[in-house]
Amino acid sequence: MKFKLKLLAALILGTLSLPGHSRVYEYTIKDIYGVEKSVSADSAKLNTTEKIQLSLISGLDRKIRVTVKKGDANVYSTTTESVKVADRIKSSSDEEFYGKVITMPPLSEGLYTITSEILNTQDALIDSTTQSFLIDTSGPTADNMRIDQRPGYDMVLTGNLWELGLGAEAKLYVTVKNVKATAGFDKATIQILNPDNTVYSKMDMVYDSGSASLSVPWTKGSAVKADWMPVSNADTEYRFRVTLYDKAGTRKVLPDQKFLFDSDLGEYTLVAVYDPTAETSVIPGFSKGYVEYKSGMTVNLNPITFVYRVPSTNRREYRKGGLAFGNIISEANGYSYVSVTTPYQTLSVIHNGYQWGGASVTYNIKMGADAPVSPTTPDVWITSDKKSSVSSYDFLWKTSDLPVTFLTARVKASARNYIQKAMSNTGGFLCNIPVGELECEGKIVGNIQKSGNGHMGFFFKMTNSDGTLFSQYAERRQYWNADQLPRITGYDYQEDKKKVLLFVNLPGNGSLRYKLQLKSAVLINADSNVQVLTGTNTAIAGDDYTYTFDLGALPEGKYNLSFLAKDTFDNESSSPFITLVNDMTPPDVIFNYENAPLASGSTVYGLENIAISLNDALTKPVLERLELKGGPASDSVILGFNQNADGSYTPDYPRLFPTLVENTDKYTLTAYATDTKGNSTQKSIQFAYYPKNLVTLEKLKTLGVVKALKTSDNTPLAVMRTGQFRRNDGSLVQGVQTANITLRTDANYAINILGTVIQPGETKDIQIDLGAGVNTTVPIFPATNGATGQSDFIIEFPQIK
Repeated sequence: MKFKLKLLAALILGTLSLPGHSRVYEYTIKDIYGVEKSVSADSAKLNTTEKIQLSLISGLDRKIRVTVKKGDANVYSTTTESVKVADRIKSSSDEEFYGKVITMPPLSEGLYTITSEILNTQDALIDSTTQSFLIDTSGPTADNMRIDQRPGYDMVLTGNLWELGLGAEAKLYVTVKNVKATAGFDKATIQILNPDNTVYSKMDMVYDSGSASLSVPWTKGSAVKADWMPVSNADTEYRFRVTLYDKAGTRKVLPDQKFLFDSDLGEYTLVAVYDPTAETSVIPGFSKGYVEYKSGMTVNLNPITFVYRVPSTNRREYRKGGLAFGNIISEANGYSYVSVTTPYQTLSVIHNGYQWGGASVTYNIKMGADAPVSPTTPDVWITSDKKSSVSSYDFLWKTSDLPVTFLTARVKASARNYIQKAMSNTGGFLCNIPVGELECEGKIVGNIQKSGNGHMGFFFKMTNSDGTLFSQYAERRQYWNADQLPRITGYDYQEDKKKVLLFVNLPGNGSLRYKLQLKSAVLINADSNVQVLTGTNTAIAGDDYTYTFDLGALPEGKYNLSFLAKDTFDNESSSPFITLVNDMTPPDVIFNYENAPLASGSTVYGLENIAISLNDALTKPVLERLELKGGPASDSVILGFNQNADGSYTPDYPRLFPTLVENTDKYTLTAYATDTKGNSTQKSIQFAYYPKNLVTLEKLKTLGVVKALKTSDNTPLAVMRTGQFRRNDGSLVQGVQTANITLRTDANYAINILGTVIQPGETKDIQIDLGAGVNTTVPIFPATNGATGQSDFIIEFPQIK
């Protein structure tokens, strides 16, 4: 049998003068809601009034002196014992590292600094790291919910009970302003509560950091309800409830806001058609003249009079949320009978509460052979002194094109067997279309000055000579805005995230029938006046917009950037940004060993001889994290590290097992680095590991018996003898010490040392008494009789008491 003893005195780290790096890895608290949670050091925002547990990352044989200050006042300090092999900590994210866990007493609200000083076993200062953390239990604050828009349609937007509807073109918002959070704002939700306090729906609100406001739309615009809003006929009292959350996890509930909401037209039924020849009536209060409506029926009159039956509680005359159209001609048994007269196939609008429109008079009838045919809705082209022809339903005039004077309108309709009169709202009669012809042209009156803002509507319809037959109106709306101009109010450049938030204010946003909006925000290269990046609208709160620019989308290079924002009328606002050196290249990671490049697969004697250098051509890189994995124990541990005078980094020591089989037991060291532009990278290297002062003993041969063989004078034949171990200060290592015995996986048999059996591939602890520190003899023999072959093992003293 051959014994190969590798005595690892090098791992008595207290004897080495290595600098170290320590930091708070995470905080563990019980928050103000009684929930135990862990908070990362990067967040470091705590909502607790109880004790605070700190997990500190360091290396073996290091003490950590912790000092906590609030302002200039010391509020807590302690010094830990040396970090030992047993001080392996498992974090809340299941990562493992060596360090210490300490518990601080309860602290009051406020901002604190925590300094972690690394000491060696002689209490000399090795390294120091200062971080900050915040205790905030007060939580976020904000004004109560509000609605800043004024959509009209009899909505009630103030007071104890809001009355809401779908409005018209504009998207309508609930807003919360003046949001403040000492710990940083995280998010907000809005709930709709049913009358029985159950939750109907829940929605995230959009936060605009530029204006410190929250918003959520209750309509999608164009009189369409948002999906999270209920279907209701303004007959159920709901409540909005907004909950604010800060980054410490504290929440604040704003006062509830009661509201009615009308998105449902309710009941209305087409029941009858007026027929002057009818001798009976289906309408209460009338003995004749009204016949039952039947789908597909033939009617000989044009215009046509229809009668709807509507619950009286669903009429505007009796309830604000009721329907408004036609005239009530009879009432009976809780119903109103509503008469509507309209030419055939001409739009007649039914108006729901709190909105424009909602439905229209619809029917399925056939016109009798003798019934006159209504005119069709005309196509219209408007001319002006600035535009030869405009046919758009909505036309937005650029401020640069103002002032403008409108001149003529040309209308085109289907031919009829009677003269068709074209009528305009600005001048009455416009022109006649002769029998059998299609179009005519006439003068219109109107102009827009280069001032103010507003909209001008031109309305055109076709009629017969006496006006009893008419078409639906054709609208041509003209909008302008010369005074409510966009204004860039600021930006938030987040260099490490490669993005910038642009804040723009647009007075009157959403007005002019929702035509006034911010159209775009872009980044311009001021040197060439060329657009290089388009922003994305990520938040709207009232008149305030936030646009986000992904600077990572820019090619590498140098840019002299400025912002340009435009509204829908092409009014502009510009502002300089920065001269940007756009760095898209992550730093290079270089592993060195004993001042020379470390090749993957090499053998390393001592982690203190590894240096990790970072190179970046444009910005300053930093090492963010070190991971060590592998080895004979298939370990995985996060390493502390320190920065050397030349800017390189050296890892702190974890508990390491030496490599037993070099082709399978290698370690992988992975370095994670980033630069100030947020470019991140990682690089790994493999190596076989042995401690620096490794002692290899000669092979020891003995018989394969399961007991210690001795000479006639009782001296063991197969033994390990230890000499003197000394610390850096020269003192002898004495007494009982813990040693780790590791037997290689390819060993031919198990061994027995001081009564402990170690199987191939196992590592076990044994207690070795070094006595007065002079010499110690430890017998070693096979664990089974008749064993033959070779078993290599390593004895390691990971830490000296």
